[in-house]
Amino acid sequence: MSKTKWHLKGEWFDVCSCKLPCPCTFAQEPTHGDCLFTLVWKVHKGYYNDIQLDDLGVVALGEFAGNMWIGDPNATMKLMFYIDERADQQQREALEQIFTGKVGGWAGEFGSLIGELRGIEYAPIKFDAADDLAYWRAEIPGKVSVGAAALTGPTADPNRRVQLHNPPGSETGPGQIATWGVVKDDKAIGFDFSHEYKGKSSKHIPFDWKVEF
Repeated sequence: MSKTKWHLKGEWFDVCSCKLPCPCTFAQEPTHGDCLFTLVWKVHKGYYNDIQLDDLGVVALGEFAGNMWIGDPNATMKLMFYIDERADQQQREALEQIFTGKVGGWAGEFGSLIGELRGIEYAPIKFDAADDLAYWRAEIPGKVSVGAAALTGPTADPNRRVQLHNPPGSETGPGQIATWGVVKDDKAIGFDFSHEYKGKSSKHIPFDWKVEF
């Protein structure tokens, strides 16, 4: 029996409807009972068996209710994916397998929460983030434009980011660092949200997922 091996390393951010700071990062239920979101993954290095996945992007639009962090049987998630149109057919299939949770790893944990997958589309995804995390943003022309600037305040050291180490509810898995941001753009078209989507919270978290079985 052949083994499946895959590894994705990159950065992720969200723009969601919860108040800042997002309760997810503390393993709590959404501010208003549900969360409307845009999620962005930028893969810097990656492979799925012998298929290279470097420099590709994935965006999800959707919403969930309940607390996904405590095994809540009433927690439900509905979403759709945009996958980088630069991916060839093999790369598209590999990314679909990973992000829908079919091949395990942390993405499998995320995928197990998807109660309704409303579709997968292919589109040009533009991603940009400052090396010092002063900002992060992503765009799908005509459909998605989301981003944030690093959170700061009157007592913050301007040379340091506002961060949470060892977050108990990191969407990219254990042991990461969440950097808080203030939403600057929250346009998201393609998913039929149950009510108005308005971005109120953002955080940037790196990810490093690896599976072999």
